[in-house]
Amino acid sequence: MSLRACLSRFTRLVRQIAFVTGVGAVCAAVPMTAMALPPALPGSEAPEFTQALDVWLADDEAAALPVLAQLARDGNQAARILLGLIDKTPALQGPYLSRLSRSERIALLREPGGMSGRNWLLQVEDVPLVAAWMALWDVDADLSVIDRFQALGEPRAARVALIVLAAREHPALARIPLDQADPELLYLLWRSVAPETRAAIQNLMPAGHPQRLLIGDRVDAREIDTWLSASAAAAPISSLCNAVCPDSGETCRGAAYRVLNSHNALLTLGTPSEALISQTAFLASPRGQSTVMRRILLSTDLRGRRAMLAYLREHTECLADAMQIEHQRYLPRIPNLPGSN
Repeated sequence: MSLRACLSRFTRLVRQIAFVTGVGAVCAAVPMTAMALPPALPGSEAPEFTQALDVWLADDEAAALPVLAQLARDGNQAARILLGLIDKTPALQGPYLSRLSRSERIALLREPGGMSGRNWLLQVEDVPLVAAWMALWDVDADLSVIDRFQALGEPRAARVALIVLAAREHPALARIPLDQADPELLYLLWRSVAPETRAAIQNLMPAGHPQRLLIGDRVDAREIDTWLSASAAAAPISSLCNAVCPDSGETCRGAAYRVLNSHNALLTLGTPSEALISQTAFLASPRGQSTVMRRILLSTDLRGRRAMLAYLREHTECLADAMQIEHQRYLPRIPNLPGSN
């Protein structure tokens, strides 16, 4: 590795640590081998891009997205990748985007052309991460796409790939060696194998793991709370509750998991790409926390949100307050109506 590349990787590591800790300068020695970093994306070190990314992570879409859109039009590959993934991921789309007209959204998120524009990822060549996403979106995708994401240091994307292939009922899922399977998503393999081989998969699931509910087992609510407090897979909920309910984390985590109502969603929430921002740093950011709340809101329709908020109000006031504020951010603005601006 060249000195320039080494320094670039170290700069990315320091930047991500600084975002999580809130410390502007990190002077502690961090061995380069201590944390595996995905390969840098072209254009991700451009000052204009890093500044726009930081503004986006601060949850200022109105300031960040026009800059990213211009960078994408000017050829910055990292901006194209970020916008392309935001375009494909509703939970990453905040209130500013939700209030734009269709034409305005297309102008910000997509390459100009055609009736609806084109996703910027279609204009990115020779970037393995983009090639992996394109392979997944192909109906002929196979298990190799999971390995591609894992090799790129993109565990969230690898889980998305497994869930997509399971939804397509890909026959090769039944042939995944159990010692290589994602322990958080074993229930997807359980569904894909013959009944006589399901016991082996079930025995690999720890007692009290919430995925046991998805194969018909009973799990005590207290065991799920224990899993939520200890598992790295629950980081999206844990990070949110640490921010909005620091004094009642267990109650917050349990209520958030129940209203999210999707184990798959929990395991696929997070950073658009580890190559741009680590999962830990993303979840610690205002945009990351807003993304988690947005996904919870999207788990039910508008009519169901009143019941959801009432349930949260009954169990965890602090999370209910945060979710109420987040819900209101997406409501249409009515001129001269107090609280709508």
